Amino acid sequence: MKLYLAPLQGYTESYFRNAFSRYFDSFDHSIAPFIPAGRGDTIRTSRIRDLLHENNDKMPVDPQIIGKYAPEFIPLAKYLYDYGYKTLNINMGCPISSIAKKMRGSGILTYPEMVEMLLEKLFAEVPNEISLKVRLGYFNKDELKVLMPIFNQFPLKELIVHPRLGKQMYEGTPDLDAFAWCLKNSKAPLIYSGDIFSVKAMNDLQKQFPKQEKWMIGRGVIYDLFLPQEIKYGKLEKSDKRVLFAQFHQALLEEVIKYRNRPRNQLNKMKEYWGYFSRQFDHYKEIHYKLTRTETLEEFEDLSSQVLKSEKWRDQPIIDRPMSE
Repeated sequence: MKLYLAPLQGYTESYFRNAFSRYFDSFDHSIAPFIPAGRGDTIRTSRIRDLLHENNDKMPVDPQIIGKYAPEFIPLAKYLYDYGYKTLNINMGCPISSIAKKMRGSGILTYPEMVEMLLEKLFAEVPNEISLKVRLGYFNKDELKVLMPIFNQFPLKELIVHPRLGKQMYEGTPDLDAFAWCLKNSKAPLIYSGDIFSVKAMNDLQKQFPKQEKWMIGRGVIYDLFLPQEIKYGKLEKSDKRVLFAQFHQALLEEVIKYRNRPRNQLNKMKEYWGYFSRQFDHYKEIHYKLTRTETLEEFEDLSSQVLKSEKWRDQPIIDRPMSE
């Protein structure tokens, strides 16, 4: 089994990957949150800050680009290749409507000719290996059935499939029959992505797809930091979780402070994380409310430390907040 960390914009950037890798070895690989494809050949360092070698410690990562026209991709792809990133992931899965309406992310899936032209140009002109992250389509799953023969024309390194439609966002449940169809019809190796929120969910998926080896977890690890570890190595005691979470949390705070210059931005980012972290505790609503009312990092550190020392862990976190994956 190989586990991949999904690209979650605003959550799985290098500061999270670095902090996570200090205490857990459960992810074999990761895809970075997307960089918009741009215009022109000049690539500013600030644009790839999340991918700079000095900002990445241990977890292997592939860059991800979102766009629709090959000329926007090519300069950035070549730059990343020369910098050391030999694989490039193309985002054809983002469901956010403002992005999809511009024929980017999952919105491009309704335009097979555009997808084919994009891949033809990329495979002809960039040295990177290419993987795709897709959904079943934007409006209906027949869109992927039209696209699969196109994908199969090219030597894709991997095809990451989230078996929902773009218009669904994260409503409903993943279409496992559609994923089974993908397994039968894709020439590229598949990675499953979507709704792995518990060890039981992972075990059920593995039973249904016993030959599937590669799995992607995104929202699940933000809700439950220990989920990938327990999937791979077995259940952790709550006392161990308390110690590990405190160590990870301190490392994450240090990474966020290093990555973000302004104290207000640092504080707000940690509050965003706790919108999900708090769901691991019994009194999560009260915990989250109190943390969002803190005014300084020092006040936030004191309160979060108290939570980690005294609040009771839930057996399963509350999964009740949306997040783009």
